[in-house]
Parts: sequence; structure tokens; C-alpha cells
Amino acid sequence: MPEQISLSTQQRDTIKTLLTIITDKVSANIRDAQLPHGLLSGLAGQLLFLYKAYQYDASLVDEALFTQKLEALQEGLDQQSFEMSNGLAGQAWLLEYLNQADPENYDPELLEEVDELFRAALDHQPWQGEIEMVLGLSGFAPYASRRAKQSDQAALYEVIVSGLESTATHFDNGHITWSQPQESVYRFNKDEPTEPEYNLGLAHGVPGIIAALLPAVHISSLQVRVTTLLLGACDWLLEQQSPDSTSHSCFGSCAGGEHQSRLGWCYGDLTIAMTLARVGQQLDRPSYVERALEIALHAAERDEQSGHISDAGLCHGFYGMALIYQILNQLMPHPRFVQAMQYWIDYSLQQYTERGVESLYAYNGLDKDYHEDFSFLMGYAGIGLALTTLFDDDTGWVDCLLMA
Repeated sequence: MPEQISLSTQQRDTIKTLLTIITDKVSANIRDAQLPHGLLSGLAGQLLFLYKAYQYDASLVDEALFTQKLEALQEGLDQQSFEMSNGLAGQAWLLEYLNQADPENYDPELLEEVDELFRAALDHQPWQGEIEMVLGLSGFAPYASRRAKQSDQAALYEVIVSGLESTATHFDNGHITWSQPQESVYRFNKDEPTEPEYNLGLAHGVPGIIAALLPAVHISSLQVRVTTLLLGACDWLLEQQSPDSTSHSCFGSCAGGEHQSRLGWCYGDLTIAMTLARVGQQLDRPSYVERALEIALHAAERDEQSGHISDAGLCHGFYGMALIYQILNQLMPHPRFVQAMQYWIDYSLQQYTERGVESLYAYNGLDKDYHEDFSFLMGYAGIGLALTTLFDDDTGWVDCLLMA
């Protein structure tokens, strides 16, 4: 079992206090606010946190409120758009996650209509829309891989893989990558939409596509095609690493640009390393795991200043850092990851000691100010999930962020 962090009695008490505060705030928010139903920024993500908070301490959660809002989520499925962030892909992932959490009462038919709906909706060749995970094709992979634990999802993954095949760029040396679509809202260079642009973030770029494809390698009918894509893409990705060992970052946010990126889930070295390690382990490519370890250890030397950490959330905040190092230590057990996880927990709790609940607020880059945020990706719900995960080491929910 990987080495674990050490929490003092005072730190444990502080975390319990934080979880009580966060649970109260999220519960009041889902009760009183008119929320969108999405996973990353709406009701579904807040229900995921409350479910985990209930497992941690059932007395924290109002079961009747949880049940009421979960039923409302289910009743509203037919009114949703399809994407991961705010739409059906994320909400259906949550329903399958909760369905699987109760094996004795698992309902295999609960989401069969959603399976069919996605298969039909995504079956366009070549794929014309976004390809990343928040709004695009890769964002259907967490649902497909979660469903595949209990049912045959070869047909759904076939259309996902075919769509990503249809948009891939192949090089003569066998490398494979994906350029951000011309009309993508995530293009950095919107003035030259016809220029290839290769995004290096897990949220919006090639690492996320790799992570989205990886579960399909275990589907026999897709194994050869997916393996080709994964190996070509990982080899291409490694070629984007900076040759300068003195740089804070091994990778930039976009291929061909400066080798500078923040620490975070969305962009940066840590989730690139995580993705490479996962591919290396599942495809028996030790060289990928070795490179992943080197990259992650290099990133472990960074702090809040060099990592550009300005708030608390899962996406690119200090609680997110603790969670990512926890996952890395599960993948590639190493004392340095335990130390890094400890650093970010200590830092997070010290921020709370100094600034109180405002230390949990999300930073808004538009108005350059901090605001209360209840969401899974940026706010209280995700912070609470990171805290509950400290106690049970159960990262089984992180597949919805392409980290498992």
C-alpha cells in the first residue's frame, strides 16, 4: 500500500470543521438556488460531494434533501444538452456512479436509453464539433467507461473512437495528434483558425483525448485501433517536452509555444504525467511510466508561486494539488509525492487558519477578485471531495475528470 500522509489531531479537527461548513453551504445552495443540473458547475457535482460527505459522516447530510434533488435531476434529463460540463454526459455519469455504488440493487436498465441516445448523436463522420472533454467528444468517455464496468459499451465507444480517428493528424514518423478545431471556443489563436493548434491541457487538449481513448483499449473489437492512436499520441506528446531541465515546466499549454504552464488539473505537467503513466501501465510500456515519473517529480518541486496557484479549487487550486499528488502516489508510489501532498494540505489548512472561509473562494480572472463558488470544478463541492478523499483514499470518482 502506498505511503500515506500524516495529519495532526489539529489538522483532522480543522478538516472536520471545513467539511461541516462546506456541507452546510452546499446543502443550502441546492435547496435555495435555481441551479443548472451540470456536473462540473451545477447540481450533479454538488450531489456527488454530498454523497461522499454522507459516507464520511452521515449526520452532515440531509438525506431527504439529497433524495429530492436527485429525483429532480433524473426528471430533468430529457431537457438537457449532451456535453459533459453542463449536460447529460456528466449527469448520466453521476447516475451510473451512484447506481454502481449499491451493487445489490444495481439497475442495468437505468441508462440504456441514454446509451442509445449518445450512440446516435455522436455518429458523425468526420466529427465536426469540439473534440476536448468539457464541451466535446472526449467528454462522453467518462460516461462510456463508467458504464462499461457493468455493460457492453463497444457500440458507444466505437462512435467515440471513430470520431477521434476522423479528426487526428498523422505524421510520417508515426506520431499522432489532434489540432483544436477551427471554430473551437478553446483555440488560443482565434485570429488564424486554419493554423494547426495543438493544445497540451488535459481539459481541452491532446492529453485529455489520450485519457478518453484509454479505456477503449480493453474492448477487443477496438484494441488494435486504439493502441495505434495511444502509442502515436504519447510519442508525439513526449516530443513536446522542453529540453531545458532548469525550466519550472516540462510542457507548455500549447505545442510550439513557450514551455510554461501552471500546475493544475486543466493544464500542466502533473496531469500529462498522470496520463502517460496510466497508458504506460495499461499498455505495458515501462518507458512511458519512467518518463511520467521524471516529469511528476520535476513538478513536485514547484510551490504556489512557481505553480501560479491563486485559489483553492480542483481545477487549478491548492486542494486540487493535494488530490492530484494523491492520485500520482497511487499510480507510482513515491515518497516525494507524499511530501508534495503533505505540502499542499498544510498550505491549504494554513490558508484557512489565516483567511477563514474566504480562503475557499474561487479567483475570477476577469474582475481579478475572489467570489464564493459552490461548484465541483472550481468551488466548495470539489474542495469537499478532495477533503473526504484524504480520509478514505477513495479516488474512484476521478474518472469523471479523466484521471482514472
